[in-house]
Amino acid sequence: MPQSTVQARRHSRTSGTVRRALRGFVLVVTLIFVLAALLISAALVVYTAWLHKLQEGAFALLFAVLSAQIAMNWILWRDDEDDLDD
Repeated sequence: MPQSTVQARRHSRTSGTVRRALRGFVLVVTLIFVLAALLISAALVVYTAWLHKLQEGAFALLFAVLSAQIAMNWILWRDDEDDLDD
């Protein structure tokens, strides 16, 4: 096998490993943000329900719905990334 072919294979394996590691890092960071949004939105809903503040409760409920949608989109994005690897 020519030397350039061997080097190209090593480079592609190394870049593939780095790419997978970076993608995993991005997934973990976005998961942390998604979980934080879900936690904050749930806390806002509970807080406004506890204090019986209906005006703020509507905002908290809307924020909770949007956070849940973000979480579902994250799951779909992760699944889409996994499908690309196959």
